[in-house]
Amino acid sequence: MTAGLGPEPMIPGLASVIVPAYQAEAFLEEALESALRQDYEPVEVIVVDDGSTDRTAEIAEGQDVQLLRRAHGGPAAARNHGLAAARGEFITILDADDVWPANRISNQVDCLAAHPGAGLVIGLTEFFLTPGEPVPPHFPQYLDGPVAGHMPAILARRSVFEAIGGYDESLVPLGEDVDWFLRAKDAGVGIVKLDSVVLRYRIHARNTSRDNDANRAVMLRLLRASVLRRQGAS
Repeated sequence: MTAGLGPEPMIPGLASVIVPAYQAEAFLEEALESALRQDYEPVEVIVVDDGSTDRTAEIAEGQDVQLLRRAHGGPAAARNHGLAAARGEFITILDADDVWPANRISNQVDCLAAHPGAGLVIGLTEFFLTPGEPVPPHFPQYLDGPVAGHMPAILARRSVFEAIGGYDESLVPLGEDVDWFLRAKDAGVGIVKLDSVVLRYRIHARNTSRDNDANRAVMLRLLRASVLRRQGAS
């Protein structure tokens, strides 16, 4: 299932930031502050509390954001729930344990303005270790400098979601963002790469991407699906 955008009318120039959050009390406040201090205007921040039992909702209520609550369904379902409420011409996802530099949205929107034929822009990701924690075995290679191609570093035009839909809710708990990107790419959406850091990805013991074997299995499945789509199109 790949739910699309809801009936909310689009507001030109608005950037919608969707924050799926599950048991996110440890990091959510810092993540939201980084979204709310963006030097771009206008911005709406939509937090989707995915059935948390900790202080996730309470923390969101203390910020200038729209809070949506739902029964726990996983990251893809939470993202789609946020998409249904989004009104922005531009849409991006902020995971509740990550942070953004203050110029993330402005840099990416400016990049799309300079490339009117492109539907999405992907920047660089800088990884950082949660203070006081040892380096987990699943991420040591990423601490040496920024990397390209990391899915949370995407900002897209609303038209891309209207064309290809939202996130596949059958992909739990991994791979929904890669699947969405591959569907966009296979559909011929123009992609621009931005050579600046737009995301600081927090490394900690509970990262959903910590299971390397599961990651490889999901990536293989998604790449096979991509090949079949492209073969069918040709």
